[in-house]
Amino acid sequence: MSNHLISRNNSAFNYYINNLETLAFNEETEVDVFGDGIYSYAEKKNWGFYDILVSKTIFKNDTIFKTALVGTKEDKKNALALYTTDYDRVLKLSGKTRIYGNIKVPIGRTEQAYINNQIGNDVVIKGTEEQSDDQFPKLNKDINTTTGNYERVTLQHIENNTLINSFEAETIVLDLDGVRTIGNLTCKGNIILNSNGPLKIDKTATLNDVVIIAPEVIVDSGFSGNIQIIAKREVTVNETASLLYPSSIYLKSDVDSVSVRIKKEAKLAGGIVIDGNTYKGSLKRQLIIEEDATVIGDLYCYGRTELKGEIIGSIYTDRFFLKTKSSNYENVIYNATINRDSLPDYFVGLSLFKTANTKKEYVSIKTF
Repeated sequence: MSNHLISRNNSAFNYYINNLETLAFNEETEVDVFGDGIYSYAEKKNWGFYDILVSKTIFKNDTIFKTALVGTKEDKKNALALYTTDYDRVLKLSGKTRIYGNIKVPIGRTEQAYINNQIGNDVVIKGTEEQSDDQFPKLNKDINTTTGNYERVTLQHIENNTLINSFEAETIVLDLDGVRTIGNLTCKGNIILNSNGPLKIDKTATLNDVVIIAPEVIVDSGFSGNIQIIAKREVTVNETASLLYPSSIYLKSDVDSVSVRIKKEAKLAGGIVIDGNTYKGSLKRQLIIEEDATVIGDLYCYGRTELKGEIIGSIYTDRFFLKTKSSNYENVIYNATINRDSLPDYFVGLSLFKTANTKKEYVSIKTF
């Protein structure tokens, strides 16, 4: 019976994935997939910029679970590599800049700029150029930044500096108020690391699938892990740090100056979202991707972006900027690469927009 129950639960899981938008958050629903009186149950939960889907099938004393992290997959043929809002200021490309994929830009075209008195450029665009709109597109999803009424623990309550929690269980909040650096700590699964102050993630920390909520987060050089960061003011990913797929960074503010900085040789696979509700607030929001830094996935910045590294995926930003030792430039990209064509076909990204070209798919199956 066990194999039949697994097969039945897999069928229910696929049914729920295909009907995910109809499910309410944090409410259990049921379906009789084969119409024989054996029910399967599902619950959808918010988890950072992704969703968690828990499907279970019960027969007599047996219960089979299947749990997955769910994101959005976009039709590659219709996906954009770049979008920037049309404020009647043409986007200028300079240095060795590469864009592979379709773009929507002010006035429907790009121009070349010559920075630091350089003699020539090496600019390549492979894709269509269309005119963008005069308003920045709104996100389809808002992120839950509260920690709810979950069970709360502190570092003193963790045995052997290790905390593991299944997504089939209730969420656990690790209260880090007063803690400024976490290291030599292992956290995996359905856990929120919550702090009311700045928090540094040391390279000695082992973190997988967790959500981190803090006003400011610094990821140490050499750190490697899979995390989702929800911050209020600032996130810095230092040199050589690796945020593994599917990781994400999310900031939303209309009051404070906020920024995300991905430093040299750092890598992030998943996505970055910087958002707000007002244009005035967007003037204080910025995303900086330094030289030799790589971001794989979806980037959305309702603000200003300085791009000097590489994006394998897509970027939506209100506008670009460039700061050099001698001057500041508006709407300029210099020595950077945006490559939507190289994003792997299996990549499941953030749920930015709801269109006919997107569908829900699971990112990974959780087995603990």
